[in-house]
Amino acid sequence: MNETNNLNSGRAESLAEIITRAQQGDRTSMGQLAEVAEPRLLTYIFRLTLNQDLAEELCQKILVKMVQSLKTLKNIDKFWYWLLRHAMGEVQHYYRDQKRRHQVEIEALNREYFKQYVARNHHDGLDQSARIELSEIIYEAIAQLRFTYRNILVLRCYEELSFAEIAQLINCKEFGARVLFFRAKHALKQHLSRNGFGKELLLTGLGFFGILTLSTKATTTACSVETASLNVGLAAALAGSLYTKMGIAIVTSISAILAGITFQHVIIPIIVIAVILAGLVIAGLYSGLD
Repeated sequence: MNETNNLNSGRAESLAEIITRAQQGDRTSMGQLAEVAEPRLLTYIFRLTLNQDLAEELCQKILVKMVQSLKTLKNIDKFWYWLLRHAMGEVQHYYRDQKRRHQVEIEALNREYFKQYVARNHHDGLDQSARIELSEIIYEAIAQLRFTYRNILVLRCYEELSFAEIAQLINCKEFGARVLFFRAKHALKQHLSRNGFGKELLLTGLGFFGILTLSTKATTTACSVETASLNVGLAAALAGSLYTKMGIAIVTSISAILAGITFQHVIIPIIVIAVILAGLVIAGLYSGLD
């Protein structure tokens, strides 16, 4: 994703030019940069905290720090990534400093636009009341996620970062980022299922959540989540599924098989394990685990 595209079609000045002048101490450019960054930054923080007052407070604090530390930004193309890192750190510091749990409140920034949005025909097989119910359920599900899961979900689905970029941001391996995302996604699917919605509606629900939590200051109301962004890869899906009830049952079965074999019969359990893993793969593909 190119970070230095023009701010909008009506302005010839690029974000890169504004950042460059702001780094040189131009106060007008600093103000412009804060104005451009605020809607996206506020939306990101709100999606992490789900607390509007807190999001606005932290956003203003981060914008001040952004201006103060802008000269430390070496690669202008990485501005948004750099800013998201600062924002994530500030949110984490807030919770550590307050010694409080990541409690969230069921509130949203963009309810008025959302009401208009769900009233349209989206060809999703849902009527308006079902869309509202789905949005409330997915909102509740995301609110219940632990901070790490909610953060990785937001970074992947709405900030559109690659798993490699997410891994660097949260200080883990890329494979670990994929597994964490799988677990977050699986938790949401399970929540939908318990509330009477098919797991195939996860993508629709994430789109609703995106609209609800989009800053009212944003210049665009587009907030679609791409199907490809939910794909973590087969290996990560297998690793992530080991923490599900089905995965634990399979690991237990494998352990029982291995406990009762001799070297002469090793080929038999290998075949059995292969069959079990194949079953896990099929289950993951067809039950929506991946």
